[in-house]
Amino acid sequence: MEGVDIFTGVIAPYINLVIFLVLATLMLRGPIRNALAAKRNAYEDLVKKASAAKEEAEKRNLELKERLAKLDREVEDIRVKAHAQAEQEARQLVASAETLADHLKREARRIAEAEIAAAKENLQREIIEQVKLQTVEQLKAALDDNRQHQVVQQGLKTLGGVRQNPNGQADAEVLPHPSVHAAQSTQSQVRAEVNS
Repeated sequence: MEGVDIFTGVIAPYINLVIFLVLATLMLRGPIRNALAAKRNAYEDLVKKASAAKEEAEKRNLELKERLAKLDREVEDIRVKAHAQAEQEARQLVASAETLADHLKREARRIAEAEIAAAKENLQREIIEQVKLQTVEQLKAALDDNRQHQVVQQGLKTLGGVRQNPNGQADAEVLPHPSVHAAQSTQSQVRAEVNS
């Protein structure tokens, strides 16, 4: 290797490189160390924040699970209460409907009995009126002029047996005519049949 100086050609560049690296290290060590420290701090902060976020998320997840479990229990409680309340209201509705039905039955029975009693009373009045009319007609038919004369004569004969009472007045027992007695007994029988 002619014309090549070993020192300047081979060693000097390495020496320059070493000096450069030493100077660069001395000059850049502080800023690099600060930059790395800042990066490390930033990463540590990120890790802390991530850990805190993870813990918060886990805590929130646990709360949500507890609330969900409580919500399921609350929904079940509400469903049971609503079912019980619906059953109670249904029982109350059935009871009130039965009470109303009984009341309506009693009222219908009372109204029917009142109408039957009124109809009976009207029928009794009509029968009595008809019996009266028939009795009057029968008496009129039975008591023509001759018969009336005989009844009066018979009445006078019964008056012939007048007797004195202690006051000095006459007592006479007047007997009713047999046809009048028969009409009265017929009326009594009709009334008894109507009342039964």
